[in-house]
Amino acid sequence: MSNSKKVFSFIIRSIKPFKFYLFLHFLVIVFISINVSFVPLISKILLNKIIATEHSLIIQETIDIMMLLAFLIVLPSIVLRISDYAWTMFLPKLRHQITHDSIQKLLSQSHHFFQNNFSGSLVNKVRDLFNSSPKIIEIFLYNFVGGALAVLFAFFTLSTINYIFAIGLIVWVAIIIPIAYRSALQTNRVSMNVANQQSRIMGNIVDIFANIQNIKLFSSAKFELNRADKFQKKFTTLYSQRGVYLNKYYTLLGLISSFYFIACFAFLIWLYAHEKVTVGDFILIFGINNFLHNIIQDAMKQIRNFLEEFSVIKEALEVIDKVREVKDCKEKLEVSKGEIIFEKVKFSYSEGSPLFSDKSVKIKAGEKVGLVGRSGSGKSTFINLLLRFYDVQEGKILIDNQDISKISQDSLHDAIGVIPQEAILFHRNLIENISYGNKEQLSKEELLQKVMNSAQKASAHKFIEDMPGGYYSQVGERGIKLSGGQRQRIAIARTFFKNAPILILDEATSQLDSVNENMIQESLKSLMENKTTLVIAHRLSTLQMMDRILVFSNGKIVEDGCHEDLLGLNGYYKRLWSAQSGGVLTYQIEGGATATQLFPLKT
Repeated sequence: MSNSKKVFSFIIRSIKPFKFYLFLHFLVIVFISINVSFVPLISKILLNKIIATEHSLIIQETIDIMMLLAFLIVLPSIVLRISDYAWTMFLPKLRHQITHDSIQKLLSQSHHFFQNNFSGSLVNKVRDLFNSSPKIIEIFLYNFVGGALAVLFAFFTLSTINYIFAIGLIVWVAIIIPIAYRSALQTNRVSMNVANQQSRIMGNIVDIFANIQNIKLFSSAKFELNRADKFQKKFTTLYSQRGVYLNKYYTLLGLISSFYFIACFAFLIWLYAHEKVTVGDFILIFGINNFLHNIIQDAMKQIRNFLEEFSVIKEALEVIDKVREVKDCKEKLEVSKGEIIFEKVKFSYSEGSPLFSDKSVKIKAGEKVGLVGRSGSGKSTFINLLLRFYDVQEGKILIDNQDISKISQDSLHDAIGVIPQEAILFHRNLIENISYGNKEQLSKEELLQKVMNSAQKASAHKFIEDMPGGYYSQVGERGIKLSGGQRQRIAIARTFFKNAPILILDEATSQLDSVNENMIQESLKSLMENKTTLVIAHRLSTLQMMDRILVFSNGKIVEDGCHEDLLGLNGYYKRLWSAQSGGVLTYQIEGGATATQLFPLKT
């Protein structure tokens, strides 16, 4: 389906549930279109009646026509209130549906999708659909459909006077439409570029404020301002080009309309001179042409807004309707033991040599497994594949003999608790953050008690109680009101609360001081009981309690065993252990050499 067809399909799909309100709009549009010809027609009848009637009898003879004309003049203000009502009821429901559907589609996208798109840019795409969809619907109904109906009714009315006027109207419209169409093709291309550049500007601004700390630390405010100006200058150039072209277009339309009116006026005088029209026909012709001129001119001008909003929607749909890389399924994962199997897995982030090739590994139910290796060795990819942030190219990953590519992602993630290296919190209170993802039906008191128990296990209860709002304290955007260590403890408390059968710890205590880390280690031991656990750690001393350690290098598991056995092998793990300084894996050694350079891996 072409991008333009996608926009029309999206609009039709969005308005389909609201047929009643659209029907009310259509009735109003039909009335307005008829009124364009009917008011001048009644005015003609009234004027001719006045001219043909003696002065003393004018009021008596014309009172019924005057009453009808007055009614037609007052009626639009009443009918337009129907339009206001329909729009008032239609607009919020339409926007709610569009926002709901857009967020739902984005939430179903893969981890890779969000790595390649600014979060600010995605927000703008949803906002663009929210704002532009109602505008494009209003323009289409009231300007395009309304204008077409007004011309149709005017054609039949003018033909009652002289077919030349009806033909002249069609010729006028027939000349304008191709010009408008050609202008649409030109403007659409420029408008698309303007919309793209506007999106880049907003994405860049969000990126600036999301990294405000780095900008301050590196004194880069001037650099970022200059970079933002470059985006703005390109936008200004594109916007000006579009404006210059449209001004030329509007000038041409004005000249064509002027020639049409002059021709109508000249022909009308000629007909009057030959007694083929009445004085009232002057009112009818000029009244209809004046109404039509305003309607058509407005419709032509709205083409600019229509195309701009059309391009904005098209660009937004290119992102929001993007085909999902990871397809979801309906079948739910049932975890009874927690056994994990990688079976002949092949995976690469891009075309070329795969990071994993024919990888097979089995992690027993309840086993505690550490993942070790330098950056880029495949540890995080191993975890990401298990979480199904990416799909494998070959092979499969099983949890309790269930292929994770054939189960719903929600049920997979419900079965796995993750404590990330960088804890990101919602701009909500601490109860909401700790209980996030809660599926249990708990009373307010029961929920608070469970949250407090989880916080106590994570050594977070004391600092929470010391906060002004306690557990109801707002943590700020991304948890900015808390320290790194406090955010980490909230993330750990959240995992205690979830209590999933499979656990992943990615440098879970990296943000903690040594005192709190020792306290948390004891809690983590309790958390890991009877759970299949995967732990990524550069501080190798934290892995000594693991049942098993997988040593990664270049996507391969080069060593596999418990801490003591791996030291006894005197291999890669032993060399990494020996290269530690204070319990932390040291990659850069004095003189510029790395641990792997001092102790090269034998393959």
